[in-house]
Amino acid sequence: MQIRYKIALQFTLIVLAILLVFSGIVYYRAESQRRTSFYDRLSRRAKTTARLLVDVKEFNTTLLKLIDKNSSSRLPEEEIFIYDYRNLLLYSNIEKVSPYVTQERINEVRLAQEIKFQYEGRAVIGLVFEGRYDRFVLIASAIDKNGKLQLKELIITLLFAFLGGILTTVGLALFFAHQSLRPISTINREIGEITAKNLRKRIHQGNEKDEIAQLAINFNLMLERLELAFTQQRQFVSHASHELRTPLSALKTEIQIGLSSLNSPEEHHQILQNLLKDTDRLIELSNGLLQLARINETPEELIFDKVRMEEVLLNAQREVVASHSDYQIQFDFDQIPEEDHLTLVMGNEALLKNVFVNLLENACKYTPNHQASLRLGFDAEWCLVRVIDQGIGISKQDLPNIFQPFYRAKNAIDYHGFGIGLSVVKRIVELHEGQLEVKSRPHLGTEFMVRLKHLKEESARDFIR
Repeated sequence: MQIRYKIALQFTLIVLAILLVFSGIVYYRAESQRRTSFYDRLSRRAKTTARLLVDVKEFNTTLLKLIDKNSSSRLPEEEIFIYDYRNLLLYSNIEKVSPYVTQERINEVRLAQEIKFQYEGRAVIGLVFEGRYDRFVLIASAIDKNGKLQLKELIITLLFAFLGGILTTVGLALFFAHQSLRPISTINREIGEITAKNLRKRIHQGNEKDEIAQLAINFNLMLERLELAFTQQRQFVSHASHELRTPLSALKTEIQIGLSSLNSPEEHHQILQNLLKDTDRLIELSNGLLQLARINETPEELIFDKVRMEEVLLNAQREVVASHSDYQIQFDFDQIPEEDHLTLVMGNEALLKNVFVNLLENACKYTPNHQASLRLGFDAEWCLVRVIDQGIGISKQDLPNIFQPFYRAKNAIDYHGFGIGLSVVKRIVELHEGQLEVKSRPHLGTEFMVRLKHLKEESARDFIR
């Protein structure tokens, strides 16, 4: 079922319930008022008759019957019975006593002073009348033909009003549901026109105030993120293809040289050295691409635990120095932690080590003397790690782009690398909900600062023990 019909149905059912309750209240009030009014009239008729019979000497039963028969205030099919203190019938305006008048009923009236009940469509009232010398029991009944007729007319009126209200509600509900959902229909139509080749198209945002407009705004923001992701993916594929082509072309060239002529053992050895160098370069590029893809695609599979930053940094320092014997890295504290939890963070130890391996290798690689400084500090909230070098630096124009995959600053073109490391670093820091800052000046050096939230004292207590 379409939403517009569902809304119209729900709204109609609500109005239906309201009309039913309203009609029920109106009918109940009308019926209650009819009964009360008719019983009052019946009581007054019985008391008037008893007063004329008991208190006025000029009236006898024959005269009273004659007057009662021709009275304009006589009720439809009216019956009145008057009994004395011995329960003997003194007066009746009909020839035969009705079945609802019994000795038990008369005694009940004397005890209760007044009773009301229905008998075969007749309203019956019994009450005690205080005469001059006696207490009389009056039992009167009649049929409220006029009241019931008016009640029937009321039911018909309520029925027509109910049906008219429902039909009107259905029509208005469908109209307003259609009007309210028209922007959604427009959004659906515009979404259907958006394809992978047409991600720049945006849907209309309406008045930019209501919930539907907010939906359109959020959808446009999602399209912007998707367009950015597709663009980055295309760039990634393009850059990866370009970077892979270079070592593969070099490999092919070396192999062709080796096959094209008879070479001396020294020349063969040189060709194999070149092949090994290009193969290592290809492996390094493949590992970087694989690492970047894994971090971007499966962050939810990473296991986080309590990690001590001193150990991570020392392990990163040892790994870089072991891989590059000419690199020199100095590690020290900006301030000595007085409490152990100040250098404890929640993270993935392998990934965090990767961050600082990349930063330290870059710092040493782009510094002529291959030296870098590694500093560990903290404040009330963050654990602060700085990687400092005095190398070639980065220009202001290049700084905003250095974390993009495969981007390389102009002054770094002559150095070996693929422009993947800083992209990996930034992504890992983001996964740890940290911050990455860089300060640099050409020819004066670069400083990278990684901020990671350290654990609170109570959270680190079990680990310290």
